[in-house]
Amino acid sequence: MKNIESYISELLFEHDCVLIPAFGGFIARNASAHFTKTGNTLVPPSKSIVFNKNLTNNDGLLAGYVMEKEGLPYPQAVALIEQFVQHCTQHIEKYKRYEFSELGILYKSAENTLLFEQYTHQNHHIFSFGLPVVQATKRLIKEEKKTEEKTLQYRSLKAPVAKQTHQKPVRRIVAAASLAACIIALMFWVTHQNPIKKVEATLNPFVKTENKTTVPKDTNSTPSPTLSETKATLSVNKKPDIDTARADKTTVVKSVETLTTAWYQQPYQIVVGCFSVKQNAFKLINQLSNQNLQAQIAGQNAKNMYIVSVAGFTNEKEARAKLTEIKEQYPSAWLLRK
Repeated sequence: MKNIESYISELLFEHDCVLIPAFGGFIARNASAHFTKTGNTLVPPSKSIVFNKNLTNNDGLLAGYVMEKEGLPYPQAVALIEQFVQHCTQHIEKYKRYEFSELGILYKSAENTLLFEQYTHQNHHIFSFGLPVVQATKRLIKEEKKTEEKTLQYRSLKAPVAKQTHQKPVRRIVAAASLAACIIALMFWVTHQNPIKKVEATLNPFVKTENKTTVPKDTNSTPSPTLSETKATLSVNKKPDIDTARADKTTVVKSVETLTTAWYQQPYQIVVGCFSVKQNAFKLINQLSNQNLQAQIAGQNAKNMYIVSVAGFTNEKEARAKLTEIKEQYPSAWLLRK
């Protein structure tokens, strides 16, 4: 049975459609090199493979290839393909899924529809030249920023400074005007804070000056506080709220830690279904919550399908132990490694 799987994978390198009689067909579409939605992953040229259960006719491509590889006549090659189809159908009816070792996983969803998820480690595009998926990390981005800053500083040091002699008088005039404006503003502020009493004087002996009576100061009255004293009291009374700042900082750090350590963001996820429509994924999550089983959307796969997970782990051994427990209730559950 493994030979038939490898024959289908080999045919998809040179053909865009491989039909399995009375079972379905695999259709491959060429996809050029592109960046993912996150923007930090470069995918080389590849083939996007989908499965169509309605393509059940025998075009003779797979049977002819089996004849060539196995050295069998045509009737025996067709019989071998029929045995493979029977084996796949029984396995799907019993375990709700079948794994093609070099293509992907064929499984039944919660709505009892047959779906296919392609493996990303195998590229069937003949012009991909074995290029892997390249992912840029945050460390590389920081290093690029540092190199750009160094080059800018290096250029700024070597940039020639042009002498502009014709702008010196203008600068002097502007500096003098700004200095005069500052002096006038300072004088206005001083006179406004401490107004000077006007004293009129005259040298004419025939003009009598008015006798101004001075009011004695009340020694018992408390003097009004000065501006510096009020500022000092305000600075003493106002204490910086250091404890609250530290408390806010710790709460922010704790909230960030809880966000980064969510179980549905762990590298090993136990998947019970994949949906192209997000509402269908939420329907399954509601059904699982009614059965006292936690579930969340653990991201999207290569086909932008929403992955519904019921558990997440950082350790593969723990994840597989939990998978055997989940399979007792959901036989179609499987392990996904991000």
